[in-house]
Amino acid sequence: MKYIIASLFLFIGFLPAIASAQTDYEFQAEIVSIEEERVDGELKHVIFNAVDESGETVRVNSDDTYAEGVAMRLNEGRDVLLRRVSFEGGDRVFFVDVVRTPAMLLITLLFALVVILVGAWRGVRGLLGLVVTVGILFGMILPLILAGNSPVLVTILGSLLILAINMPLSHGLNRRTWVALGSCVIGLFFAWILSVFFVWFANLSGLGSEEIFFVIADTGGAVSAKGLLLAGMILGAVGVLDDIAITQSEAVAELIEADPKMKKRDLFASSMRIGRHHISSVTNTLVLAYAGVALPLFLLFMIGQEIDLWRFINEELVAEEIIRTLAGTLALVLLVPISTILAVLVQGQRTK
Repeated sequence: MKYIIASLFLFIGFLPAIASAQTDYEFQAEIVSIEEERVDGELKHVIFNAVDESGETVRVNSDDTYAEGVAMRLNEGRDVLLRRVSFEGGDRVFFVDVVRTPAMLLITLLFALVVILVGAWRGVRGLLGLVVTVGILFGMILPLILAGNSPVLVTILGSLLILAINMPLSHGLNRRTWVALGSCVIGLFFAWILSVFFVWFANLSGLGSEEIFFVIADTGGAVSAKGLLLAGMILGAVGVLDDIAITQSEAVAELIEADPKMKKRDLFASSMRIGRHHISSVTNTLVLAYAGVALPLFLLFMIGQEIDLWRFINEELVAEEIIRTLAGTLALVLLVPISTILAVLVQGQRTK
């Protein structure tokens, strides 16, 4: 904790210099030599020389900006992002970050390769669906929210569009898919209603994280904090809605194939037994997924101090994650019997 505080003081001490700066810009460079490198506890201090794209050599001292973590490798040949700031007394160059986009590209290619090798043609369609999702998210949902439109309405419409494109793309145009899609629409409605009610009942403002303050400031107050909180809850549940709905639809279809004479009551009961196993696994998956995202937050509240559990839970930032998990999971749990009933009614026409 003391190292975090020390880094904050370094940053705060640097703020007056930034305030007096006239112009600044960011550029990419390659480290050509390391002059000094030392580790102090959990912090690394590096002085290095780097060459930018124009061939100019610059000297950078990480102490001038902030101390980097030990895990970040700054070595010869490493591409880094630097910031040149012009002051009245001359220019200074500061370390910003390492360039990691090539590594991210290779990891993405590895992911796509494994998905295609294991999933074959369905894996290819799944990747196309992922592209569609990212395109709608960054091309429609986020821009419309930043334009001042209702985050909840935009997210619901965007989610419906994602489901309407991705489900037929991933699972084909057949009765099972349309049943699952109809179930997802109902599940999306439940996710929306439950999120609105839980946020109201828990008296959440949506101002639990510092990022929302930057969004509000940069948009001139055009974006609603509570609306963003609700939109995030709804969007987080959409991906698993597809999983639940299509699993139950496929389960019903497979049971019918195995025994076309099975009664609808028995068909529903057998499908629900499968669904209950899915509920158990999905519930744990969502809880662990949200806990993984909020892990640094949870640790920060507990570092170096005795904290009462109820006081910890009462913090809005923590309460938001808990409510987000419970609202999304409850919507998914309710979707299991709903999607099963629809699948039995539509696909079980040959049964009694």
